[in-house]
Amino acid sequence: MTVSVHNPDQYMASLRQIIAQGRKRIGLLVGAGAPASIFPPGSDKPLIPAVAGLTDMVTEALKADYGNTLDAVRAELDTPNIETILSRVRSLAGVIGKTKVHDLDGEGYKKLSDARQRYRSTDRIG
Repeated sequence: MTVSVHNPDQYMASLRQIIAQGRKRIGLLVGAGAPASIFPPGSDKPLIPAVAGLTDMVTEALKADYGNTLDAVRAELDTPNIETILSRVRSLAGVIGKTKVHDLDGEGYKKLSDARQRYRSTDRIG
């Protein structure tokens, strides 16, 4: 039976050698949470917010026009984040037609779904 041992020093030495020679290409995989950990100088907000932060920013920006509807949609969901809320809004837009659900009909939900386009720039959201 062979035993494999991980030696981080050996991996770091190999990486240094590859970088110093400059012959091999190196790629880095950055996780989805990386931009949320970068704060621009003088700011207390991340460069790109995580899902929870983005949910809060978008719902706050849309509160004046769609506050009651968004609250009702959020109450129906097990995990109300921007992704599940938008999925529900788009589903309602395509299904309910002229019937009103939470004060909006299908066309109203389509407008709510499209409203996120107006708030894509960071100066409007944050």
